Amino acid sequence: MKRTGTLLYTLLLLLAALLWGTSYPMTKFIEEVPTFLILPVRFFFAALVLAVVFRKRFREAGSYSVRCGLALGLNLTMLFIYCTVGIKYTSSVNASFFTALDFLIVPVMNLLFRRVKLQRSIAIGAGICLIGMFLLTHGEEGGSFLLNLGDLLCVLASVHGSLEIVLLDKVSRDERFDTGVFTVVLMAMICAVTAACGLFTGAFAAAAALTPVQFGAILYLGLFCSAGAFLLQSVGQTRVPSNRVGLIFSLEPASGCILSVLLLSEPMGLLSWIGAALIMASILYTELSAQRQAASELS
Repeated sequence: MKRTGTLLYTLLLLLAALLWGTSYPMTKFIEEVPTFLILPVRFFFAALVLAVVFRKRFREAGSYSVRCGLALGLNLTMLFIYCTVGIKYTSSVNASFFTALDFLIVPVMNLLFRRVKLQRSIAIGAGICLIGMFLLTHGEEGGSFLLNLGDLLCVLASVHGSLEIVLLDKVSRDERFDTGVFTVVLMAMICAVTAACGLFTGAFAAAAALTPVQFGAILYLGLFCSAGAFLLQSVGQTRVPSNRVGLIFSLEPASGCILSVLLLSEPMGLLSWIGAALIMASILYTELSAQRQAASELS
């Protein structure tokens, strides 16, 4: 299928990646708050805002988008549980790297399960990106060569994130798919499952001790890093192939690492900055290659 005029949708995905990048230092900032208090509150506000925005669509939408939201929401719930717990046991810099290995995992999943051929430009871009991400997290003072519990949990989160991209790429092509309804159900599903976990673990008892700053951080995560970012992904991925989406989302760890340095004073040496630059270069290379290929198909 020819894919032309995807620049706007690529920009939407880049903005989503930037918003997710801000979630790492923000989540690290409130790491003392119980996981199953953060997640239900975060996704309650995300679902509430989106439900108000897209309330009229529910009258016209069929069950397809609802079923997709429930199924993918369960997968995404695991991502956020792993990521939110994992960041408590590792640095924000490392968490932003290990949670965002989509650029490597998505092409493998597509090749194995959907027989999607790996394009040369994506393979080269992924190679450059891998070098950049290695330097980003292991350069000089930043990162460690040993994986701790937090790192491993964030890797598991990345597997679920990659699966989300592959599944969304498939379901969003259906003409019955409604972006707004899907995203509302997605957020509500995560809220419901994590709220049940919060009731079971007694995490809601800590709500009374939340400071205004902590509540504000959770609200930011809900409105911008959840409602806003996932809506941008749902819209953007309708026109951008999933292999490219995985690579575009590698901007997430770069922004996460830089913001962790600026906001949390986590160490980041010269090699780490070079790594961040390589990640940006890999995205630029892949997108320019895609634009050239689209132009050649039209000529």
